[in-house]
Amino acid sequence: MGTLKNYRQHNDTRMAVNEKGVTLIELMVALMLFLIVIAGIYSTFAFQQEAYMQTESKVSMVQEARAAQFFLARDLKMAGYDPTTFAHTGFDQADIAETNFSMDIPGNGDPDAETTRFALTTGNGNIVNDGLCPTGTNCRLSREWCSDTANCGGMQPIAENVEAFELCYIIGNMYATTAPNNLEQDLITAVIVSLLMKQSYRSNKYRNTNTYLPASGNAEVTPDFTGDRSEGWGPFNDNWRRKLVIFEVKARNIGLNPYLDF
Repeated sequence: MGTLKNYRQHNDTRMAVNEKGVTLIELMVALMLFLIVIAGIYSTFAFQQEAYMQTESKVSMVQEARAAQFFLARDLKMAGYDPTTFAHTGFDQADIAETNFSMDIPGNGDPDAETTRFALTTGNGNIVNDGLCPTGTNCRLSREWCSDTANCGGMQPIAENVEAFELCYIIGNMYATTAPNNLEQDLITAVIVSLLMKQSYRSNKYRNTNTYLPASGNAEVTPDFTGDRSEGWGPFNDNWRRKLVIFEVKARNIGLNPYLDF
């Protein structure tokens, strides 16, 4: 009987120890470990989300720049196209951030030829005359095409998030200027386009302190320049990433007369 009683006492004591449960310290340690794991998961997710948004925004910025380059290059190459020489086509306006030129696509010699206009505009359609988007405003490169002076479709956006836009004109393959006079407009042989694109996604961990030089401010791009050179765009001192795109388009139809020898 004594042995059985001692066994029961020992068994009851062990069951009592096992039924004590989790202490407060153990619970706090488990909770702390759980929070550390959750914080690590959230940090990884936030990093991946930031990288994804930056990549998407960069791809979108490049696509917008390509769209602008496509329309500008295609239309500027046709500026002054006049196979009959009767339409008198060419540049009607050649400003630093806006241009308007005509072309006789049907080749019928009609003086009321097709015209194309490019300009930097704000969201409500106002033209930015100096080519630099106002602070806190989203701008776009817009294009207007007219089949004749009475049939214009209005300015239509072709590229979003354009921070700045500059047109630098090459006169007679000799010198460059952003403000050609009426005589020089008839001698434009090429146009150097400068586009400053801005990403649509802002990075709070990035600070943009760069100064971007368009063609008129870069002596390597325009060694023979007439007029005041640009001091550059920026520094903006904000959280937006930007990309400067500069390309030259030959106005291959300016000054050509296919019937000169006739």
